[in-house]
This record gives sequence, structure tokens and C-alpha cells, in this order.
Amino acid sequence: MKIKITGRHINVSEKLKEYAEKRISKIEKYFQQLIDIQLIFYVEKLDHVAELLINGDSVQFHAREKAADLFSAIDLLIDKMEKQIVRFKDKIQSKKGVDTQFDISYDFKSDIGTEALLTQVSNKPINNIEAFLQMKVNKKDFILFKKRIPIMENDFYYANKNYAVIFKSGEIFKLAEIEFKNNNGEFYSFIEYVLDVKDESVTNPIIDFKKNSSCEIEKFTLDEAFNFFGKSGKEYMPFFNMDIGYFNILSRNGKRFEVFVPVF
Repeated sequence: MKIKITGRHINVSEKLKEYAEKRISKIEKYFQQLIDIQLIFYVEKLDHVAELLINGDSVQFHAREKAADLFSAIDLLIDKMEKQIVRFKDKIQSKKGVDTQFDISYDFKSDIGTEALLTQVSNKPINNIEAFLQMKVNKKDFILFKKRIPIMENDFYYANKNYAVIFKSGEIFKLAEIEFKNNNGEFYSFIEYVLDVKDESVTNPIIDFKKNSSCEIEKFTLDEAFNFFGKSGKEYMPFFNMDIGYFNILSRNGKRFEVFVPVF
């Protein structure tokens, strides 16, 4: 497997590349089919940062670590990535074997005692149109999904927060995503698009995404979202979870709530 190693405004020595490739080879054993691996080095203030993106087995994994030097950053990064992969693979195998194209649900109780079903959405990266079609297959009016990013162009752009939501608002469908603004993965705003669905064909869908000047997504802590949603009478509600910095979707599942969250 070819590993793409680049430096952002820094030179990457052959010694560092060889060390990185040797350490990364440690985690290749966890995959049946590796598509690509991207490793980026850069300096952030006084820290040396290593950021890794792996596409394999229909899943995207991402991790980022910083240290006093790049060799130490690699060590921390590989350890973190290996734990992330093993944790995810264990969850998948405990549910349905090795297939990763499904959601995993758990019973959950919030800090204020609200009982809910916590559903981690599929970690398989898909594009906007694929997400819309998957939503239709699921017979729902909403979907939380991981957006496919072919190239990690910006250090902060990925940050494993590339989850977006599509949801029906009134008679139209909308898509919302996070607009990242700095190297810490923080953001200033959301971006919202209105979907102009011309053809829902599975073989040749035609959907235009028209950018809105505003976004209706609200920011809540999870407990605040439970309270607001319970009084709203809505069947579902996408929101930005201020506790963890990700989009979530609240829905009614029988007599209790269900909250859809990204895979961590």
C-alpha cells in the first residue's frame, strides 16, 4: 500500500518518511482492503503535528496528534489510530460480523435522567446524493452521514467532523454542514443548502444543491435538546451538540427518544 506523506510548509526528511512508513505498517494488518493512506506533518505554534487519514474496508479513519517533535507525534498518532480502529472493529464484529454499512444502537441515559436510544451512524463515507438516496431507502425524512473526502486538503477541514445532515423542512429537503475556520477544527458557522430534487432515480439521480443565506440548525447541549424537543411536538430535529461539537439528530422511537450521533 502506497502511503502519501506530505509536509505543510515544512520539509519531510527521508528518515522521517521511513520511520512513519514503518510505524504505519503496524496497523495495515487490521484491513482486508486498504484504499489509501494520507499522512500530513505541520507545525502549529510550538507543537509538531502529525495527522493521518486512512480509507479502508469502506470506512474512513482519522486521527491527529501533537508533540515536541514529529517522531514523537508519529508514535502517539499510531497508538491513537490503532485503538480507534480496534474499538470500531470490535463494535462491528459484536453486532453483525465485519460489515460496516449499518447503524449501531445502545441504551442511553442522559445527565438529567432522560432515557433514549443512542444510535451511532454508519462510518462509511458517502457523498451528498448517495446520502439522499440512502435516506429514501431507509424511508426516513432525515439522515446523519459521514461525507466522503477524497483528499485531506486542509489540516482543519477533516478533523473527523465531516458529518452532515439532510432533513425535510416543511415541503423541502435541506442539507447542513459545518464551515471550519481554523487549525483547531473550530468553526464560525453552518452552511445550508436547499435540495432541488429533479430525479430520484437510483441509477441517474439529478439533485441540485442551492446554498442558503442562513441555516435553521440550532445549537444545544444534549440535555437542552431533549427538553426543547420534548416540548416541540416535532418528529425529528437536527441540532449541533455543543457538548461534543458534532451534528446530532433527535427522533421519536415509540415512547422514547432516539439520538443519532457520529461514530467516535
